Amino acid sequence: MEMRQLKIFCAVAEQGSFTAAANTVHTVQSNVTMRVKELEAELSQQLFIRQKSGVVLTSAGQTFLGYARRILQLTDESRSALQDTGTPTGLLRLGSMETTAAIRLPQVLTKYREKYPEVQLSLLTGTTAELIKAVESHRIDGAFVGGFHQNLALEQEEVFHEELVLVSSSDFDSLEVLIENMPQQTVLVFRTGCFYRSTLENWFYQVGLVPNQIMELGTLDGIISCVAAGMGVTLLPKAIAENYAMRHPIRHHALPSEFSKVATVFIRRSDTLATSALKVFIDLTQEQYRHAPTA
Repeated sequence: MEMRQLKIFCAVAEQGSFTAAANTVHTVQSNVTMRVKELEAELSQQLFIRQKSGVVLTSAGQTFLGYARRILQLTDESRSALQDTGTPTGLLRLGSMETTAAIRLPQVLTKYREKYPEVQLSLLTGTTAELIKAVESHRIDGAFVGGFHQNLALEQEEVFHEELVLVSSSDFDSLEVLIENMPQQTVLVFRTGCFYRSTLENWFYQVGLVPNQIMELGTLDGIISCVAAGMGVTLLPKAIAENYAMRHPIRHHALPSEFSKVATVFIRRSDTLATSALKVFIDLTQEQYRHAPTA
């Protein structure tokens, strides 16, 4: 079993086709097909189900994918550990909720870039559930997510608190008036897996509200624009609402503390080596928000 085989196998699993995987690993499709067949023969297991539209993992393939990713990760880790001189260099792959990326990270990323120009930064935005999966599968080194999670595979460190507020168009001057009109409102949220969305759904359940309907949008700007137009309501950090209120006709409304006070947590795999680049990023982030006022 060779590293090249594992890289090709993972690429096929992630891309869902031999052709796309060949482009990813910069080789020809025939080589990808041959390497996968070699791997299947060595393991005496079929790893993929071939279909006209592409390929999907078998149950054996799903099991092997976790091990293959871990082997590749450990290989990269061992190389990084030997090459790590204590000076941050190389690639640092980060993840963040879109709201955190919009209002909290620009200053941190700018300072980090200025201090450590040799580090190549990348940032993936997504829901909390998506980011946890990305960290678990070694696709990113760490991520900012909403709240703490019962997951022994993760090391979790609180970075700062957010105050969540209900956001509506400026037509509603109080929470009481908004609640009265909630049956006619559309709830505008990110896709399933968003921590703020689940918090809002819990609040609705607690107070016995049933909104008109739920609409998923892919971007923060899209949600804010629809709220400002009077289409519905959403739940966002107060800092975001205040920032956008300077440019959009929206109003935010306070919620009970058991729903409004949430922690933003930085997560990474507990069994993975923290590189110098990651360590100094965590330190810089903690320093940035250690004495910052709660939003």
